[in-house]
Amino acid sequence: MERDLNNSQALSDKMHEELIETLLTAASERDRDARRHGERVTKYAVAIGEKLVMAEDDLQNLRYAASLHDIGKIGISRRILNKLGRLTEEELNVMRRHASIAIRILERAEGLQGALPLIRYHHERFDGNGYPDGLAGEEIPLGARIIAAAETYDILTSDVPWRDALSSDAARKELERCSGTQFDPNIVKALLSVIEEHSTTLPSYEEVTRVKAA
Repeated sequence: MERDLNNSQALSDKMHEELIETLLTAASERDRDARRHGERVTKYAVAIGEKLVMAEDDLQNLRYAASLHDIGKIGISRRILNKLGRLTEEELNVMRRHASIAIRILERAEGLQGALPLIRYHHERFDGNGYPDGLAGEEIPLGARIIAAAETYDILTSDVPWRDALSSDAARKELERCSGTQFDPNIVKALLSVIEEHSTTLPSYEEVTRVKAA
């Protein structure tokens, strides 16, 4: 009986992974950097979650949410997604809808329900000045706080249309500067520890998203 349940869970997880893969492939057709960004954010986020000793179910939701956190950009104009240079305030307001669009895309996906709040709230700020709902502190789900810090570190250390990538040291200093305002200080501490300990040995995307054998 237990083996049947394990096999059923493994099959369900495999189906979820295949759905995620399909969605990411579709997203990469609109935003050429979407897949690589999502893979890196997932690596950082899972490493942080493991550092914080999250339960396996919570880690799984974190994996799903980190992989799909930007999937709502499928519903954003290519003109905005691929714009060279900074976005106008009007364009930023359009871009900010991507978390809500993601929820509409995924809300009927059985097995991903635990990931939805993490996706919805990953642009909230620790000081309450984020979006979409202005949550603050521990009102923001832990996984969403993790994705916020992981995503920012990846963006800071990546080339973007309006600037070259920052060095890891410069990015870490920026995270520290925003600790307690934009980011949960405990998450920043965990991320900096992960970067220090695993700068060249973070697990591959395949490793952190691998379905465990029954």
